[in-house]
Amino acid sequence: MKVIKPMPVSLLTRCFEFRGKCWLGVSTLVLVDLAAAPRLWPEKALWQFWATRPEAEMPLDDAMVRTRAQFLVAGAAFPHGTDGRSCAVAAQVGTLRKTLVVHGDRFWDGDRPGAAAEFARMPLRWDRAFGGPAFAANPLGKGAAPVELGGARFHPLPNIERPEAVLSSRQQQPAPAGFGPIEQTWPQRAQWRGTYDDAWLRKEFPAIASDTDWRFFNAAPEDQQQAEAFRGDESYAFHNMHPEHALLEGRLPGLRARSFVTHRVGGQEKFKEVPSRLNTLWFFPEDGKIILAFQGMHEIFEDDGADVVHLLAGIEYLAAPRDALHYLEVRDKRLEKEEGAIESLREDDLLPADLAVPLFDVDPAPGRMLERGARRAREERIAANEIVRSHGLDPAVHAPPVDGAPLPRIRTIDDLLRVRKELLAQAQAMQAQAEAGKAASIAGVQAQFEQSGMSFAPIRQEMQGLAMRGPPRPYVDGLLAHMKTLIAQAEGMPGAADELKQMSTDERQIATWRAGEKSQLAGYRMAAHYQPPADELGKDAAHALRQRVLEHHAKGGAFEGWDLTGANLSGMSLEGANLRGALMERANLTGTRLDRADLGDAVLAHATLRLTQLAGARLSRANLGASRIEKSDFSEADLSDAVFTRARIEETSWRGARIDGVMLEEAVIGAIDFTGAQAASILLLRQRDLRACCFAGVRFKECVFLECDVSGVDFTHAHIDKCAFVSVQARGTSFRGLRIASGCFVKGCALDGADFSQADLPAMNFRGVAAAGAVFRGACLRGSDFSESDLARADFGGADARQARFVRAGLQQARLGAANLADAVFQHARLDGTDYRRANLFQSDFARVRIGAGADFAEAITTRMRTYPRHAHPTGSA
Repeated sequence: MKVIKPMPVSLLTRCFEFRGKCWLGVSTLVLVDLAAAPRLWPEKALWQFWATRPEAEMPLDDAMVRTRAQFLVAGAAFPHGTDGRSCAVAAQVGTLRKTLVVHGDRFWDGDRPGAAAEFARMPLRWDRAFGGPAFAANPLGKGAAPVELGGARFHPLPNIERPEAVLSSRQQQPAPAGFGPIEQTWPQRAQWRGTYDDAWLRKEFPAIASDTDWRFFNAAPEDQQQAEAFRGDESYAFHNMHPEHALLEGRLPGLRARSFVTHRVGGQEKFKEVPSRLNTLWFFPEDGKIILAFQGMHEIFEDDGADVVHLLAGIEYLAAPRDALHYLEVRDKRLEKEEGAIESLREDDLLPADLAVPLFDVDPAPGRMLERGARRAREERIAANEIVRSHGLDPAVHAPPVDGAPLPRIRTIDDLLRVRKELLAQAQAMQAQAEAGKAASIAGVQAQFEQSGMSFAPIRQEMQGLAMRGPPRPYVDGLLAHMKTLIAQAEGMPGAADELKQMSTDERQIATWRAGEKSQLAGYRMAAHYQPPADELGKDAAHALRQRVLEHHAKGGAFEGWDLTGANLSGMSLEGANLRGALMERANLTGTRLDRADLGDAVLAHATLRLTQLAGARLSRANLGASRIEKSDFSEADLSDAVFTRARIEETSWRGARIDGVMLEEAVIGAIDFTGAQAASILLLRQRDLRACCFAGVRFKECVFLECDVSGVDFTHAHIDKCAFVSVQARGTSFRGLRIASGCFVKGCALDGADFSQADLPAMNFRGVAAAGAVFRGACLRGSDFSESDLARADFGGADARQARFVRAGLQQARLGAANLADAVFQHARLDGTDYRRANLFQSDFARVRIGAGADFAEAITTRMRTYPRHAHPTGSA
């Protein structure tokens, strides 16, 4: 069930059965200020507020629709205008009125009530009303019997009394007085709870007893109830229940809740309203707040509500109702793929506009960064206008406006949607204009070449290669040398040489240049694989560089930071070499031995690694993006944070390698042996065909396989702390001995024929998977969820599946012999020909299962196994 609601609304739901029908109960809760101008608080604030209340020992609401409306009050008495020993407190809501008398602490003085102590605040709770441990109507109270205090016995009197039943004799036993909720077990409520006996167990379980009086679900005292629902704009008044105001009065905010379900009926989805009544008002006068609880119920055909697709709730003013078509349109907008996520941020379509929580500040104060940026942009536009004017052109035509276009104001979701569409349209138009201008310019130049009898082909070829290739070349030292030459040449030119000397000796300026040079190189290291490959070295240059490397390595020299771009190092033995930070783009490493070499932070983008040996090498943060890797050995290597984006990897070993944070986006993975690989950070594999890989014995802390195909892959004895398999194809995959501490196989995973024998998968989410013929023999599946999964012919023999859930699972011809299924839930499961022989089914739940021919429970432990109610096809329409 997908829930659609505004932020201030809290939705509680409950599926229940009564008199042969299934129902969905819906409670819509909002927290509102007791003020002339209502304010809706966010749902989070509602529950945080409730959690601080002593009343939170009981549920705020149980989503059971009440046939009588009620109000409840939580708070305290404040003796305004009295001697501080006693006062009256009163609550009035609409036509309901109630007054109680509150005293300070008192004790019996012989046969007479003793004098009350002064108080500043007296909690209005049941422990202050008449009662005691042996008094069924209020076992929390005081006054029914003496108590022992400091070794002496005293007989207290209650602090809260009804004015018509003030105690004057020890023999009196009045009904407890209070404004708060009454426990279900107290006789005031228990008398209405219905009959739960053997007949109910056989015929109705787990439904609410058919003779239940619906007054059982009212928690308020009877004098705080009324037959009809509250309208929502009633007046209220509270006397002596606020620390500053003797009288707190006002009117309810005039709100009502609307709730709708998308109900799947007979294969069709129908949008239907769930009529809601304002049945409960929870007042907190001391805090100036109220919780409104609207309730409704809708007949459903599945006992767990599986036929309810969506639940939508909104709040509106009584004076401004919206029609059902409006809410249907809201549902459709929020379910729309393109704009649905943004539409979900909208509040005013499910709330009155003046109560909607603003998404943006109406008039946000501009930050300093924004102000500086705007000022700098204006200065640049002024400069651009001056340049245009200096060339004798009109700035109004050929330059941008000095003040620029105003920034778009985004105050509402409509503004956000509009600006988003405008920016997309502008970007597309600018791109089209730029492409057209470029094409026109090229066509014009080409025409001029052709008119001059020259070929444009060489120019076009150069244009196609204009993108940067290879590492950025250092320029600062060359620039300084060139400036020295210019200074020497300008000695006879007064002023010119001085300016050049100043620039060439300005340490701050030189530091800026060097920082830019360093920044360019750092950017290249990260993104070399996104630019075209570096040019190949000429034959002579390649030979000279190779000889230099051979001679330097023979002397034990290091290559840290060397520029080996395009080098041919094929077949060389460079074991243990220090190549840290080396620039090796497009290097040929075919057959090169680099075992134990340090290639940390090196650039190997576009390199060729065929039959390359890198066992035990260090490649942390190295960039191997867009490289070609084939039949190479990275076993025991450190690949932490290495980049393999756009790489092509075939028949390569990563056995025992550290692969923390390795980047494989857009990589073509033909075959990698991950056996024993380790990753201490998250590993994300997305939309990859991994069928030729091996993950046996890996040790991963966190990993995600998203839309990957791992069919037939070996995960034997892999250990993973947290793992998510999302929309994964894993048919015939071996997960034998797999250990996952926390994880899931979700969103249509295909596990048909997969082998999970002896796997340790506690509390695993297998909900909705296709696992026909899968094997789980001897696996630990305690608390796992296989609900709504296809488990036909699956083998759970000897598995520990205590507390597992198989709700609506297809278990046709499945084998669960000798499995421990204590406390497991099989509600609505299909059990045609299912084998439960010698299984432990203690206290398991087989309610409404569909048992076909051949189901076998021979020698199974069926003690306390639930078998009622029996399956019945959903009937009726709603």
